[in-house]
Amino acid sequence: MRRLLLVTCASLFAAAPSVAQDVLGPVNPVDYTGAMAAQSAANAQARRPSDRTSARRSSASRTARTCANVPAVRARLGADDPKVQELARLCRRAGY
Repeated sequence: MRRLLLVTCASLFAAAPSVAQDVLGPVNPVDYTGAMAAQSAANAQARRPSDRTSARRSSASRTARTCANVPAVRARLGADDPKVQELARLCRRAGY
């Protein structure tokens, strides 16, 4: 009786790790690589703006706001600051 109990417990403990390793069955990760790559590409394309003109419009409005702020930047940093001079030059070139 004692021997039967020992053999039963030993077989349960020996089988437990091997059963735990294969929970999903024989699944090969390579089988899902193509689907994961396709899903990643679809997600990246969905995040990308479809119309490039909207990006240009927002850039133009940001430029206008930045150039309108040149006097405040000049007052804060001083007219001789190289960053202020560069900003003023770029705004003049952009027509602001």
